[in-house]
Order: sequence, then C-alpha cells, then structure tokens
Amino acid sequence: MITPIAFDAENVIGMRIDGRVVAEDMDRISAMVEERLTRYDKLRVYVEVPSFEGISIEGFFKDLQLGLRHWHRFEKEAVVSDDQWMHKLAPLGGHLVSGLEVKVFATREAIAAKAWIVA
Repeated sequence: MITPIAFDAENVIGMRIDGRVVAEDMDRISAMVEERLTRYDKLRVYVEVPSFEGISIEGFFKDLQLGLRHWHRFEKEAVVSDDQWMHKLAPLGGHLVSGLEVKVFATREAIAAKAWIVA
C-alpha cells in the first residue's frame, strides 16, 4: 500500500510504501505526478519503505510506464529504509536515469532525508 506524505515544497512527491503495491496505488501516484508536472519542470521523490512485500504485475507495468514517460523530469530521490537490499538497489536508479541524484537513508535519518530532498 502507498500512502502520500505531504511536503510544503510541492515539487516533492512524498510517499510511504508499506506492504504490497498494487495497480490502484500506482494510479494514485501517477495522477499526483501528472498534476504536479503541469506546475513544475522537475520533481523530487521522497519514499519511506518500512516494509515492502512486492508489487503486482499491473502495478509494476504502471510504474514502468510512468517512469519511462517522465524519467527526465525527476531530479532527486530520497529513500528511507532499514532494509539492506534497498540500500544497495535504490542507488541504481541514479545510474540508470541521467541527472537523477539518489540517496538512501536509514529510518533513524528520516528528518535528514526530508531536509535533503527539499534542499
């Protein structure tokens, strides 16, 4: 499930992923991204991941479509998680997407992650 996290900086899309991600979650995120892109040239993403239990195939393809459509319009991503595999996997996005800066934080560093994403 994806739950939005509000930021004063509206160029930041904040979300909490807890459990399994399904197509409906990606529909909500896609709508938020599309709306914000009408007002901002570049977006930043803040993601807290206390637990990740996978993504449905429909959700995966919706996420992939969104990413392919707007890959050049994301400039920063902060990932907050204590899962070591996330610390290794998340930075790959920065290598795959030109111009995307990705930084991973432990859960205890969430305040620093929020400060970094808006800076």
